[in-house]
Order: sequence, then structure tokens, then C-alpha cells
Amino acid sequence: MMKLTALLLFLFSAPSLYAQAYLDVIEIIDGDTLRVSVSGKPVQVQLKGIDAPEDTSNPKLEFDMERSGLDQASLLEMGQAATTHLKTLVKPGQQVSTPIDLEDRDRYGRFTAVVYAGSETSLNQAMVQDGYARPLKPQSMPKPLRQRLEAAWKAARDKQSGLFASHKQDFETWLKAQR
Repeated sequence: MMKLTALLLFLFSAPSLYAQAYLDVIEIIDGDTLRVSVSGKPVQVQLKGIDAPEDTSNPKLEFDMERSGLDQASLLEMGQAATTHLKTLVKPGQQVSTPIDLEDRDRYGRFTAVVYAGSETSLNQAMVQDGYARPLKPQSMPKPLRQRLEAAWKAARDKQSGLFASHKQDFETWLKAQR
């Protein structure tokens, strides 16, 4: 991991550790995570400020089952719908851009970033606005991002988009358990 961090620092060196990066998508991992190529090395990027239901069995899915009371099949179905939707927004081999902050990582060590796929709307915002992910509430999130995600969330709820339409009761139950 140290070599990868050093590589990334070299590639994106700037006084503030921010740089506009153009990265090739290798894989859509789930509804809020991509694997991208950085100088031929695969790197996971978590879409900053959002959370989508899990699409595979893992500790977070178990935790979501416990706190929401929903069964594994229901949660996985929502997660798979979110992943499928993200795959309609970005494809492997496509180039994405991100103003990446090399010090911004989540608790799993993934880089967190706002990612654009040839549109003025970020993938982060699109997933929330389309009703397949929820905005996170961290106060450390930059205010402009938080405001865009909150506006996207209001639009999704008002329109009953995505999982609000296809899995309304389970999605609402999952959402309540996330607080």
C-alpha cells in the first residue's frame, strides 16, 4: 500500500495534494465503489458522501440485516439494483475525472472522491438523485457537496425515483436503520 500511495503522490503531486485526475474505469464494484487504473495499478474509489445498499455478502450487509431487520435476499436485491444502475452511468474502459484528494480515504482505505463521467453531474449526485443511494451526513464533507447531495436526495424522494419506486418499503426500512 505504501508503494501505491507513493505512486499516487508522485502522479498527482500538488501543494495541496489535490489534482484533477483522469482515470480509466476497470470495474464497477458496487453501487458506490469503482475500481480504476492509476498507472496500470488497480485502485478502489468510493463515491464520496454517499452510501448504497450492499450487493454481496459482507460484514456491512450483516450489520444492515441486524439493524434494519430486513433479510439478506431483500438487501442484496436492492444492492444489485443500485450496482446495475451505476453500470448504466459508467462502463469499464470509460475514462472518468475526479479532483482527487490523496489524503481523503474511508475507514477501509479506499480513496473517496467526487467522480465525473463526461457530465456536469457527478456519479455521486446522480446515484442519489436517481434514488439508488443516500447522502451521508458527515459534517466534514465539503458544504457544496453536501448541499448538492441533499438537493438530489429531495428530488429523488419527491419523484419517488429508483429504489423508492421498485423497493419502497424495504428501501425506507433500510434508510431508517442507517441513522
